[in-house]
Amino acid sequence: MYNAKKLLGVYFMKKHLLLLLALLFVSCSGSEEEENKSLNSTKSKATLSKTAEPSKNDRSQIYTNYKEAFAAAKTENRAVFILFSTEYCRWCTKLKKTTLEDAEIKAQLKKEFIVLFLDRDQDQYPSKYKIKGVPAVYMTDQNEEIFTSMVGYHKNPGDYLKWFNYIQIELGN
Repeated sequence: MYNAKKLLGVYFMKKHLLLLLALLFVSCSGSEEEENKSLNSTKSKATLSKTAEPSKNDRSQIYTNYKEAFAAAKTENRAVFILFSTEYCRWCTKLKKTTLEDAEIKAQLKKEFIVLFLDRDQDQYPSKYKIKGVPAVYMTDQNEEIFTSMVGYHKNPGDYLKWFNYIQIELGN
């Protein structure tokens, strides 16, 4: 009798742990489009300072064109941080307005990456990026080799800092 209770307890603990892990990585899918359009009636971009004309001295620019971003990455020999989002995704908006606005994150992005924001549903990009849920972040080298990717809203800036350090190790910096 004791072993049956113990096994049942372990089963429920594992089941709840899996549920918690699934909830940890929240993301938007296309089915939430109508619900979220009203939440995001205005298109938002992070304020890393998006400019129309790239400047060599402005390392805080956010690109919105895939080819232009990778041309800049090759010129500057820098990795690329790609955020795939949609205009109706509340988690994408939250990621841009909170986590990516963290001072350390902004400094690392500015120093080490070309930042590229793409709309999963509207922008053109290679099919190797299999974007099913948003927000989705890919980190690549200047030659478009994917180092890592993650889907969902990650609130903790420390998660991104760890990934940034991983990319620097991969690049040998």
